[in-house]
Amino acid sequence: MWIARLLLPIVLLPVLAACTGDSATSSSVPTPSPSGVDPLVPYSPAPTPFVERTTGFIPDTLTLPTADGGKLFVTPVTTTMTTTYVHDARALAVYLEMENPGEAAWTGSAGTDAQVTDLTGAVFAAVPPAPGDLHPDPQRYGGSNQSLLKPVTVKPGATVSGALVFHVTGGNRPVTLRISLDGGATWGEWATNLGVF
Repeated sequence: MWIARLLLPIVLLPVLAACTGDSATSSSVPTPSPSGVDPLVPYSPAPTPFVERTTGFIPDTLTLPTADGGKLFVTPVTTTMTTTYVHDARALAVYLEMENPGEAAWTGSAGTDAQVTDLTGAVFAAVPPAPGDLHPDPQRYGGSNQSLLKPVTVKPGATVSGALVFHVTGGNRPVTLRISLDGGATWGEWATNLGVF
């Protein structure tokens, strides 16, 4: 019996260490940044295997047709949101990658027909980034602060990264990111949740 009492702490120590883990390495929740722009962990399912489609969840890759008959693979890599309200709104930044699988270059603006909608019918169009809307180090989360409201060129086989900003009002709720690259004929739609704020 005394051997069991002696061995019990030795056996339980590795189990307890594995269960608690090191909070510096096991936490998936990002710490607030001193910039006032925090990474937003999307409340969405894990990415699904790639299939050409126009609906999914952030961060699924969707296939969007372009006005010139081509297509782009568009992926919302990550999102951030400002921690303070300005005029009853906060800046939601969506960091995108656009890949051109075609044989001709595509030039256009992903933000021309881009919006965030919610279940109440509210629509928030993409807006030019204001000072403080974008994260100061988006590369840390796989993003780029290049504004996708401005025209970009995606060469065949290449990928372009950038951000779209939406000034959204309201609280925690399901939303849909909508982007069209063919003048609104076809919409790519990503469902997610803004998270608690």
